[in-house]
Amino acid sequence: MRRNARNASWERFLESEHEILDPQDTLSRLPENVLQHMMSFLPPLDKDNVCLLSRKWRRLTAQNQTVLWLTQHKLNELEFPKILNDEFHSVEFLSLTKCPGMRNLKLVNYKLVIIHLKYCGSLKNLYLNTPNLKTLYFRGPRVRPCTIEFINCKKLTILCLLGVAMNTMMFINCNESFPLLQTLTLTRCDMSGCINISSKSLHDLSFVGFSKPVGLTVDAPNLSSFMYNGTTIAPCQNVNLPRLTIAYVELYPNLNQKRDQIWFTRLTEMLHCLKHAKRLEFYTNSDENVIIPKYLRETLVPPLDEISWIVVRTTSRFTDIVNLADSMLWVSPRVNNLFCSSNFWQLILKLTREESTSDSSCRFCVSHSSRCWRHTVTGYVVDQTYGAPKEEMKLYLEANLKSVGRSGIDLSKVEMI
Repeated sequence: MRRNARNASWERFLESEHEILDPQDTLSRLPENVLQHMMSFLPPLDKDNVCLLSRKWRRLTAQNQTVLWLTQHKLNELEFPKILNDEFHSVEFLSLTKCPGMRNLKLVNYKLVIIHLKYCGSLKNLYLNTPNLKTLYFRGPRVRPCTIEFINCKKLTILCLLGVAMNTMMFINCNESFPLLQTLTLTRCDMSGCINISSKSLHDLSFVGFSKPVGLTVDAPNLSSFMYNGTTIAPCQNVNLPRLTIAYVELYPNLNQKRDQIWFTRLTEMLHCLKHAKRLEFYTNSDENVIIPKYLRETLVPPLDEISWIVVRTTSRFTDIVNLADSMLWVSPRVNNLFCSSNFWQLILKLTREESTSDSSCRFCVSHSSRCWRHTVTGYVVDQTYGAPKEEMKLYLEANLKSVGRSGIDLSKVEMI
C-alpha cells in the first residue's frame, strides 16, 4: 500500500505546477541549496514525508529521488524527458509499466543506471543516450514491436529485450558498442535473416520464443551459458563458443511442425555448435523431438565428443526410454551421466569408461572419429529409477556390450549415484 501511495503522489506531481501557493510559507522561500542542505540531515522516512509540505518541497524531494516508478500513467513524449532531467535529475532506476501516450521516447540522461519499460503499448521508437546505463529490461507488445536505437550505452552489462523489432546487425560488434555486456536475452523479437553477435565480454546468451528459422552467427569466446527456446530450430551458421559450460535446448514444436530430416539435421548442427559444453539439458514436450532417427544416425556425425552430462526433461507420460537413451549415447558417445525424467518417470544412467582403440569390425568406429560408447564402457549403474523399465534398460546395455565382447563387466568399481 505504501508503494502504491508513493507512486500516486509522484504521478500527481507530474501533473502539478511547482509555484508556492501559500504566501506565508517563508521556509519554502529559502534558497534551494539551503533547503537541500537541511534535507540532508533528515532520516530516509522523513525525507519521503517532506514532499507533503508543499509543491516546492515535492520538487526538492524529487531532485533527490533515485528511484522513479510510474504505472498506468499517460505520459507526454515531449514533456516527460524534460521533467525527468529537470525535476528527477538524480533518478538512477526508472520503471514505466503500462504507460500509454508516447510513440517516441528519447532518453538523454547521464544518471540512469537501470531502466525497466514494460507494456507501454503505444511506444514505437526508443532512443537511448544513457552513458551510465547498466541494465535495460524492455517488454513490449507482440503485435506492434518497438525499435530501439542505442546511441551511447557502453556501460551496459545486462540487456533483456522482449517484443522488439530487431536489427540483425545490432550486435555484430559488441566489443565497440557494448564492451561490458555480459547478459543478453532476446525473447519473441521480430526479426528475419541471420542474427550476428560478436562479443568478448558476453557470459550468458538466451534466445527465447523463436518461431521462425532465423540463422544464428555467434562469436563469443568467453560465453559460459547458452539457451535456445523455440517451436522451430534455428540454423546455426557460424558459432564459436570455446568456453561454454552449460547449454539449454528447449524445443516445443506446435502440432503442424514437421519433425523430419530438416528438423533433426538442424538439431544435430546446433548441438555440434555446443560441443564445448560440459553439460547439456533438453526441455521438450515430447521425447520424439530429440530422438535422432536411426536411419539418420547412419549418415550424420555425432555432434558431441567430450560432454560429461546430458539431461532430458520431457512432459511426455509415455516414452520409449531405451530408444531415448540409445539416441543420447549416439549424440555423445563419451557421455558419463544421462538423466532423463518427466512427472511420471525417471531414469539415471551412469557410465564409467577407459581409453581403448577403435574396433575395425565396428561400423561406427570405422566411419567416425569418436569411438563407439560400447568400446569404452567398463561399468554402468541404472539407479533411482521409477516408472521406467529398469530391467529393459539393463538388457539393452548388456546386449550392446555383449555385441562387442564386453559383457559381464565389473560393477563393483562403479560409484553409486
